Amino acid sequence: MGLFPGATVRTDVLRCTLLIMLVISGISACMASTPPVQPSLLMTVSDNSADQNTALTLQFTWNGYVGFSTPPEYIIVEAFSIADGTRLGAFPVSRQTDPCDTEHTCTYSTSVSTVNFPPGEFMLVGTDPLSGASTRQMVVTNTTGGGSRDVFRQFEQEQVFTDVPVELAVLLATVLAILVRDKKSK
Repeated sequence: MGLFPGATVRTDVLRCTLLIMLVISGISACMASTPPVQPSLLMTVSDNSADQNTALTLQFTWNGYVGFSTPPEYIIVEAFSIADGTRLGAFPVSRQTDPCDTEHTCTYSTSVSTVNFPPGEFMLVGTDPLSGASTRQMVVTNTTGGGSRDVFRQFEQEQVFTDVPVELAVLLATVLAILVRDKKSK
């Protein structure tokens, strides 16, 4: 027994209250540390089997919580040949509306002529460049031509314009560092 009457009751209440507070803070810490759901990407490709001179209509639906993830301006589509596994290249698919149609859904769409593809089976891989969400779909083209690589080089040429300023900045920083070092050594 304690020194004062009711001391054991107070101690038990204090222990119980402390235990309840620890459980509540543990639950709220777990809830607060749960990362937001990553965006998802869905691709639909029109059927081009009826006519040899058709176009593939690529449509992407981006679903995500705009408060946590920023929808990209475009989706990067890479094309791979199924027969030999080579990468044909990549091209961008722009967002249809700005801002997005709904709060959490954005739509991207383009039409690519099947003449740009050589005949055969291809894997198209669409990727959100910001979150890394991706989707893929196999496409069969029935064209008789050899295909045009210009569509697939379109995105890679745009990437060159991004790389050039970075390389120039590194070169200028290196020259500046050499000049500063030489000035300090004198």
